[in-house]
Amino acid sequence: MSYILFTAWGYQVSVLEFVASVTSLTGVWLGTTGKRITWPWWAISSALYAIFFYQANLIASAGLQFVFIAAATSGWKGWAPTGAKPGKLVLRSRIYAVLWILGLWLALAPFLSRIGAAATVVDSFLFVGSLIAQILMV
Repeated sequence: MSYILFTAWGYQVSVLEFVASVTSLTGVWLGTTGKRITWPWWAISSALYAIFFYQANLIASAGLQFVFIAAATSGWKGWAPTGAKPGKLVLRSRIYAVLWILGLWLALAPFLSRIGAAATVVDSFLFVGSLIAQILMV
């Protein structure tokens, strides 16, 4: 891990984690304003989190950051000045999404365990859920 910046409630916060959090919060704030400049902040934040998660042996979460970097790159290039046009997700699509999440989660957790990753059940669930959510947002 990197240099510890401070300790809060018994948790040691590294410089890397702190900078990743600040860039992520900046991306959130810029996203609420509807400005396209939000996307580079998301990409930088995801790159920093990829390093942080890899150092913590959270392999799936580290890998997921590359999906977020790709989404940020796509968003930066393709986001219109008017922003996104949300649509409704029909019940059938919701059921498929849940089934995909469960199936991929059950497949990924044992794989992560075999390669020695940490927190495999939680890490794989967060990876799969975030991946499916990212796909549904496109």
